Amino acid sequence: MSSYLHGETVVSRRDGFIETFVGDELAGLHVENGTIYWFNPTATRVWQLLEQPMTFTGLCAALSSEYAVDPETCEADVRHVLQDLRTDDLIDLK
Repeated sequence: MSSYLHGETVVSRRDGFIETFVGDELAGLHVENGTIYWFNPTATRVWQLLEQPMTFTGLCAALSSEYAVDPETCEADVRHVLQDLRTDDLIDLK
């Protein structure tokens, strides 16, 4: 995944995902395959930010400004979340 993901990679949500909050947790249904997902707080915030397509750099900058995290840790955490979302066919990378 990291070979496909660089600063200017545009990350966008794919269609076919229905989401709702249950308390403060995000739950969602992948309509095509029927899989139900529960998002942890980091994945939830990434998903919210991806309401509009963003570059990887923009996504990391937005999260770094919201949370007390150094850029390297933020980038590693975001890469991990995006890898999971991509594996589950929930996002596209361009």
